Formats: sequence, structure tokens, C-alpha cells
Amino acid sequence: MSGVPDAGARSGALPGEGAALLAAFGARYPFPLDPFQEEAIRHILEGASVIVSAPTGAGKTLIAEFAITRAFAAGTRLAYTTPLKALSNQKFADFTRQYGAERVGILTGDVKVNPRAPLVVMTTEILRNMLYTRSLEEIGYVVLDECHYMGDESRGTVWEEIIINCPREVLLVALSATVGNIEEIAAWIASVHGPIRVVKHTTRPVPLHYHLCDTQGHFVPLDGLSRSQLFEALRGGFDPRRLRLTRARPGRPRPFVRRRPASPLMVIPGLRAKRWLPAIYFIFSRAGCEGALRRFLEEDLSLLEPHREREVEEAIEAFRAESPTVLSESELNAMLFEGLRRGAGVHHAGILPAIKRLTETLFERGLTRVVFATETMSLGIHMPAKSVFLQSLTKRTDTGFRTVTHNELTQMAGRAGRRGIDPEGKCIVALDGPEGVDEALYLIRRASEPVESRFRIGYSSAALLLHNYPDPPDLRRNIESSFGQFQNRKRIEGLEREVAELTERLRRGRGGVPECGRPGCNLLQYRAWREALEAARTGQVRLPGRPGRRRGPKHRERLAVPPRPIGDLGEGIPAPDPSRIPDLLAALSQSPCHRCPERPRMEKHLKRQHRVAAGIEARERTLAHLRSSYWDQFCRVVDVLKHFRYVQGNALAKEGHLVAGLRHDNELLVARVVFAGILDDLPGEEVMSLLSCLVEEPRETDSGFARVLLKRWPHLRQQVRAMEDLAGNVLAVQQEHRVTLPVSMHTTLIAATYEWAAGEEDWVHLVEAHYGGHEGDLIRAFRRLIDLSRQLVDAPEVAEPLRASLWQGVKTLDRGIVLESALI
Repeated sequence: MSGVPDAGARSGALPGEGAALLAAFGARYPFPLDPFQEEAIRHILEGASVIVSAPTGAGKTLIAEFAITRAFAAGTRLAYTTPLKALSNQKFADFTRQYGAERVGILTGDVKVNPRAPLVVMTTEILRNMLYTRSLEEIGYVVLDECHYMGDESRGTVWEEIIINCPREVLLVALSATVGNIEEIAAWIASVHGPIRVVKHTTRPVPLHYHLCDTQGHFVPLDGLSRSQLFEALRGGFDPRRLRLTRARPGRPRPFVRRRPASPLMVIPGLRAKRWLPAIYFIFSRAGCEGALRRFLEEDLSLLEPHREREVEEAIEAFRAESPTVLSESELNAMLFEGLRRGAGVHHAGILPAIKRLTETLFERGLTRVVFATETMSLGIHMPAKSVFLQSLTKRTDTGFRTVTHNELTQMAGRAGRRGIDPEGKCIVALDGPEGVDEALYLIRRASEPVESRFRIGYSSAALLLHNYPDPPDLRRNIESSFGQFQNRKRIEGLEREVAELTERLRRGRGGVPECGRPGCNLLQYRAWREALEAARTGQVRLPGRPGRRRGPKHRERLAVPPRPIGDLGEGIPAPDPSRIPDLLAALSQSPCHRCPERPRMEKHLKRQHRVAAGIEARERTLAHLRSSYWDQFCRVVDVLKHFRYVQGNALAKEGHLVAGLRHDNELLVARVVFAGILDDLPGEEVMSLLSCLVEEPRETDSGFARVLLKRWPHLRQQVRAMEDLAGNVLAVQQEHRVTLPVSMHTTLIAATYEWAAGEEDWVHLVEAHYGGHEGDLIRAFRRLIDLSRQLVDAPEVAEPLRASLWQGVKTLDRGIVLESALI
């Protein structure tokens, strides 16, 4: 780590030099630095790690820019990480303009530009693997942008792995939106990495005011109004025709009538009249965004003056001339361009990256007045607006519909209010009925939610840990250094106190077996006979625990039961045994407890003691789980690897080394396919098409495209079936070992991948005839496929002939619009 700042620089031993650096840095901006920015910068000058929590748009990026300036001055390198590839590309473009191309690089898996630069932008997955392979040469600073992403369900684990494995001499600059437990996160970082200073800032640079919107497009401000006043103000603004439910006919269920909030055609004129444009109009569906623009164009509306329309037309033509290969002439794109000409845009993950970038550029110039966008636009993309409109507070997820969280709401609302331009920002929340008022008020006024750990050990992480920590105590210590285990410890402490209190209560109850003093009276024996009598009559058995419902991912592992043949159940459930009934009745009637007047009181006391004992037992089971949950999870994952002999003893086999080196959610199945020989002796386009079946792409498209291709090429169909068999085998082994990691095998991309890798030149025809989904999705999937293929090409465990076929496939896939979109 020769590039790490020396002790003098880290201790702030050169205050004059530090002050000069700060003064020169501050002179670059047309406004004075905020106190929270100055506080964070002082900590960096003192050589301390820092975590900053501030609202969206408050200016956290400026702190990162000072860390970059400091790294340049100290002659060390800085790694700037982001959670999203699009955000990495944007930061790379911004920093290149700011610092010069020779000082900035980017590493995102499928793209590698100037990787030895003093400032390298990278995705979190890239940095994680660099830390495991100890290749942080001369890195002295790591910036963790959007650090609250640590709570993300699918990718939060990577952030924890980075912080756990980052060398203590590397300074961290963590930037987070406002969350409810920033001190807890800082305490965890201090425990695993080293001292870190906390900077909290709760005030937005531009005040934000919330409004509610009724179904007729009227805006009602929240400021200064009580709940009853809000209801009164909104009472007449809900169109009865939108709220009315049709009366049910006798014997038939009431028909469902979908209730809708105000349409964009009602809202946009209101925003324009109040001078609240430009606006971001959040709609939680791609089809909803495109439909809103379509209706806007059908009304022949325009939000631009004629001279501004000409500016947009010039910008579009210049963009086409500069990037002819990154735009396609699809029907959707034609509509998007027409919308831009009239001051309205669409922004979601399925749109071509080039058109999204053009929309962002026009929005920043004030030439796009409203953008219909999904939530992805709130994640770090720099597009401040005067107002933000939310068409709903309910969003669809992979597991159904749910209400947005307060943190998600403030992330979107934070785009409203441009510093130095707007005196205040506006966030308008649409309601589809008066009962939505309470929900909106609760979300807006509640405190920020805490970040909850999503730590999960995958196959690649398990293999890397085994390789890097041969000493078992060190290995377990690393695994149990997660933020999840840190949060578990607080629960453990609370449960241990509860167990101690309940144990004392049980001790005071003298063991829980009350006595009445009559000779031969044994209440426990009496109750056992009574339960045996019930079982003899009905065949019932007593099961531990309480009946109830359990839903959600955190219960899935405990509730999952591996399939077993009926014969494995042993003797099964006991049948009724009437022959025992007379003897049991006689035993009960002859027991001194049978007519004892003290029995009801004693049984009540005994039940109370049993409840206390059951409470202790339940808490001790929970404690045992919390104390070793992540270690047990790791051991189960390793058991799966051992089943396939990818781990032998505690050492990685060749196949295990490949798993360790892959940055991919489907890494075990990828390795199984590679070593099963399914990809061997095939040309590049066939290798790429088969490998595309392992690239996770959750959006479903018409599988008929795959059927047509596989009917044409029977040998590919045979290979696909072999891959499906391998996927089924991996799932079965996972179930056996109670592992719930994703195993993805699908043919959504196979036809489009084959045709493009085989030389198809017409991109629009490819999408329409062989894919059927959004172009942006296909390009993103191709970029992931290129990334995975390059990892396999670089892996020494992969045979040379297959590496050659993979490289040939990458070259034919990474061209034209796919290549040009890599850095957009």
C-alpha cells in the first residue's frame, strides 16, 4: 500500500497546506460550502474516514470531490464506487470533463478504460473482488457513493463485504441518503475497519413542500393544515364517477372497479399554470410511463415555445450525427423523439441508453419540461427539477404490490428544488380516494427507516473466503463481522436479558410443579394420562410450537421441507387405540387428583409455569439461531460445493477456483455448465446463445422466439435440455442442504443472442423478430453476457479451445449499438 497517505498527511500535521488546499477547492464553486461539507472535509484533512448522511440534493458529491482533490495532492489513488452501472458511467463522464481523461478510469466488468488512473470509477462488485484478491495497488481512498444501498435486498451484501475486507489504512468516504440508523452503521464500520467520523445533516438546501392531489387534478398543500382540514379541502375533489362501486346483483359478487388518480392530462396543465415545471412525473410502471406520453401526444400538446422546439430539434439532429450507431428507428423511439420535440420525455430502464442520456441532457438544459419516469430515475442520476409528482404510493415488486417506504419517498421527492434556481421544491402525491390521506400523511411525516442488513453468502463469496482465510477461527471471525451479525448482537443482548428474567420467574415458582399436600397426588402424571386418553380416542399427537402464519423471505428457509418419499416417514402418525381407553379411565378415576378441590388452581399455576418455560425455550432457540446464523449459512453453502467436489476438505478444487473468480449471481450453474462440456466444440455464436440462458434477466418476453430457433437447430435444443437438467440438479442439492440461492436458467435471450452474434445487422428487426421486449433490456443483458464471457476468457480454469470460442463470440456480440452503449 505504498500509495496510502503517510502519517503526517493522515494526522493533519500540515495545517497550512491543508488550509490552502481547502481554500483552493472552495474557490472552484460559485457558492460557499455548507457547514456539514466543511466538517466532513476537515475530517478528511485530518486523515480520518467519514460517513455522511444528508438529504438527496444536499451536496454530498462535493465531499467526494474534495477526497479526490486530496488524493491527487497526496499522490495516492482513489476508488469511487457506485451501485449502478449507469451511475458509474455518468460519474466517469463527469470526472473526465472535470479532471481530464488521463487521470480518470472506469472498471465495470464489461468496460475497462485506463484502469491504472489515479481516479478509478467502478461498480461495487469489481471493488469487492479486488479486495479479496488483494489487488488494491496504491489505493488510499475509497468513496462509497449511495452507501444506504447496503440495505438493498439483492446487492446489499457486496457493500458489507467491501467494508469488512477493506484494509484499515485505506480511508473510507461513505455517502448516504438520510436513514434512521447512521450511528449504528458507523459503529459497525468502526468495529470492523477502524475509527470513522459521523456527519449528519438534515436540512435541505432548498426547502421542500408537500401537496396532495385529488382525482380532478387539484393540489392541496399540507403545510399548516390539520388532518380534518385536509379531508375538508379534498372532500369535493374526488370525482364520484371514479369512486362509485357498481351495486352487486343478488347471488353475484360485487364487480371490481379500478380507482384511478388524476390523469397526467389533468395534472400537467396545473403544474404549468403554477410555474412548477420542469417536473419529474413518477409512475411505477414502464407501460404507464409510455402510455402517459402517448396520451400527451394524442392531445397535440406542447410545453415549449417555438424557438425552444427548434433548439430541441437541433439537439436531436446533432445527437444523431454524433452517434449514428446508438439510435434505432423503432416505433417506440419515434414516439420518444416526438415527445422531446414537445417538451415531454420518458425515462426507464428499458429505453435505449442513448435516448435516456439525451433526455437527461435536454432536461438539464430546461428543454424537456416533464419526464414520465420510473423509480430508477431517483437512484443517483443527476436530474434536479422544480417539482416531483408521484402518481401512486403503491409499487409492484417481485413478490407483489407494496406501499413505498418513507426513504423511497424522500429519495424521489429529493429531486424537487434546484439549488440556486428555485426558492423551494414541490412534491405532489396523487390520491385515488379520500382514505389515502392518512397513508400519505403517515409516509410523509414518519421518521426515516433504518438500514437493515441483507447480508447473504453466495458461492463466489464462500469460495473466496475459504481461499483467503485457511485458518478456521479467522474465517469465522470474518463471516461474523457482517453488519447483519452486528445487528443480531443487539437482539441477542435483549433476548439474553429476557431469558434471565424468565428463568428467575421460573425459579421463584419452585420448579413449576405445584403440590396440594394430599398423599399420592401427582398432577404431572394425571395430565399425562389425560393426554394419552385423548390420543387413544382420536389418534391426535401434540406438536411443539404455536399455530400461525409465516410469510416472507426470512421465514422461507425455516419453513422449507425437502421432498422425501412416503416410506421415509418411519412409523408415521399413531392411529387411535381404543383398547387402552378402559385402563386410562380407571387410572384417572383412581388418581387423588381426580376429585381434588385444589386441582383447578394447581393446573392454572402449572400452565403459567409451562408458558414461562416455553418462553425460555423459544428464546433460547432464537438465540442459538442468531449467534450462528451466518456461520451456519456459510457451512451449508460450502456443503453444496463439497457435494459437487468443488471443495475438497477445506481447499478449493479447480472448479471451485472458477466459482471464486466469477462476479455473477448464477456462478455455480455457470461452472457446472462449463465443466460438463456443454459449451465445448461449438462456434462462438452458439456458445454465446447457450451462455445467455444463464444471464439473469427477470423480465419475461415471448418464448416462441426460442422455440423457433431450437426447432431449427436440434443440437442446440439438446444442449439446452442438458443445461436444464443441471439447473434442476443444483436446485435439488440446494434444497437438500437448505440453501436458497438463485439458480436461473431460461431461454429468453437465446434467439436474439444467436442472431446478433451470427452477424445480424438490423437491430430493430432483431428486437422485433427475435426478442420482443425493450431495447434497453436487451442491451443491458448483452452487456452482462459480455462481462460474464470475458470473465471466463480470463479464467485459467477454462480450457483454451472454449476460451477461444468465447472470445470470438464476444467480438461478434460487442459491436454496433451494443458497443456504443457501453459507456452511456
